[in-house]
Order: sequence, then C-alpha cells, then structure tokens
Amino acid sequence: MKKSVANRINMYVVVLETCKRHEEEWAGIPKLVSAVGDLETALNDINAAAVLQASKTLGVSSYKTQKLSLLYPAIVEVHSAFKALAKDLNDPGLRIRNNYPDSTLRKMNAYMLKTHIKQVAEDLVAAGSSLEPFGMSANRVSEILQLIEESTAIISKPRSAIVERKSITSSLAVKAQAIDDLVRERIDNMVRLLKPTLPDFFNEYFAARKIIATGLRRNDAAENLDGLSTGVVPSEPDDGN
Repeated sequence: MKKSVANRINMYVVVLETCKRHEEEWAGIPKLVSAVGDLETALNDINAAAVLQASKTLGVSSYKTQKLSLLYPAIVEVHSAFKALAKDLNDPGLRIRNNYPDSTLRKMNAYMLKTHIKQVAEDLVAAGSSLEPFGMSANRVSEILQLIEESTAIISKPRSAIVERKSITSSLAVKAQAIDDLVRERIDNMVRLLKPTLPDFFNEYFAARKIIATGLRRNDAAENLDGLSTGVVPSEPDDGN
C-alpha cells in the first residue's frame, strides 16, 4: 500500500474514533449518524482490502523456489534415463530431444519451462515401463509426474499474484478517494455547524483531520496522490478558524 493511502486511512481511523467518543452529543442528528456509519463501513471495507493486498504474494515465491529446487534435478534424471534408452535403441532423435542440461533448464522462462515439462510428462506416460531397466521405477515415475503437476500449477503464481496485488492497490486508492469525499462533503460540513454548541467535539474533530506523513522521503512526493511530503494535504478541511 502506498504511504499516501496508508496515512489517509490512519487519519480517518482517528477521525472515526473521535466521532465515536462524542457520539452521545450528536446522536440526535440523523444525517451525521448516517455519515459516520458509512465512514465506519467504508473503513472496514478498505482495511479488509489492505489485509488481502498484504497477504497476496506472501509465501508464493518461496514455495515456487522450493518446488523448482526439486523439479530441476528430477527432470535431469528423466532426461538421463531417456538418453540411456536412446543409446540402447540407437535412436538419435530421442537422445537429442532429451539433451537438456540442468543449466539450460534453469535459464528457461515460465512459459518455456511449463511447455518443456509438459512434454516430459507426456513422454514418461508414453514410455510405460521401458525406463525401468535403467533404474527408473514405476514409483519414481509417478513421483516425478506428481512433481511436474504441482510445479506447473506454481510456476506462474508469483507473477499472477503480483498482478492481482497491483489491482488491489489500485482499488485501495479508489476506496480512499471515496472516503475522502464522504468525510469532506458530509461530515466536515455538519461538524462545522456544531462549533457553537459542541466546541470540544469541533476542535478534537478537526485536530484529528490532520494527516501526519511519517517515513516519507523527498522523492516520494511525485508518487503521492495528495502531496503528503508537506505533511498537509489539499483534502484537509478548513476548520473555520
């Protein structure tokens, strides 16, 4: 999540807490009750999306790395068995088709690797028991086929997870903007009307409506959606003072 969005969410959490703390004082104003309720719902929604975003890529890359560390030597093992079979059968085509050293496998991109191991799986199934004399038992073939199936499912997962995470990141910005509009257009104006009768609530509310931009570098400013490098954003309200 971008710091600009995170800082705005943190600010609105404090705004909601401030409103809740003074709820008895404004509970008789239906439009304010409705607006604060909508704010709470919107914050729950954006927090749920933030949790999903944070967990989207968690552990995916490490699991892929672990699986591929088993896959590469298994594929080399299969190729070695097929090359031994090719020599026995005097089949140069079979030998050439299985002439893939470990270094070549590791340089393959996701598409090439998935295509290659699919062909290896088909060859294993077609070979039947012909590899047994070269030390590859039926149980080992089954293990490798299972490993190929699991690896195929995980090879593209990190990239897919990153794409999904970017989509959620974009949705977070949209949700944050919706909360900006809700608070600025509905709650801020009503709280201003309460200044004469509820000055303490008014002062605490607009104090809460200040964004504290922590941990930002100067060159983050261009990335921010709302100028947080200054510590004050354009969406912060005029409290009327």
